[in-house]
Amino acid sequence: MKKEVSWLTSRCISSVLSELSKKPLTPMQLRVKTGLTKNNYANIILRRLESEKIIKCLNPEEKIGKVYGISPGKLKTVANALKKKGINQKVKPPPSLNWIAYGKLQCPYCTQLRSVFIKANELRLECRIITPYTIMEKLPGMATSDAYRALNRLAQLNLLIEYEEKPKRFMFNSDGLEIIEFDSEILI
Repeated sequence: MKKEVSWLTSRCISSVLSELSKKPLTPMQLRVKTGLTKNNYANIILRRLESEKIIKCLNPEEKIGKVYGISPGKLKTVANALKKKGINQKVKPPPSLNWIAYGKLQCPYCTQLRSVFIKANELRLECRIITPYTIMEKLPGMATSDAYRALNRLAQLNLLIEYEEKPKRFMFNSDGLEIIEFDSEILI
């Protein structure tokens, strides 16, 4: 146990664990929050922590947009390592969330999907109907086919529900609302 905690207290690893103990994150989010400058360094740290079962990938079947959180059985180990480093913070287990969808919305290659999700939420907050055409009003220049494709993809990811076929109309379901509640930064 002591050996396990000692390597966890190195500066880079403890900063990664500190951020992951607040909430699950993607490697890109970790790089930004921890200030790790080397592009692959966050991935190397994550692989090591995952191989030691300190953290786990919450959407392991995905190739892009992987999300990592503290393993539920290692909360105490991480809390002890952070405390030893002088960081006194609560270590939270990952909540139950649609991590596949969350990872896609955080993925730097899925910007159009994220934009449509953000604009669909704006429409929801304005009490307006979510359709490809109202999305295109919010995103001038977006092609009709792109709006349809993005909304259908959000429905496949179980964030929206199509409730009318002609014309296509969508509404948020519990998974989509939980992601908004979990991470308000996603809407920026």
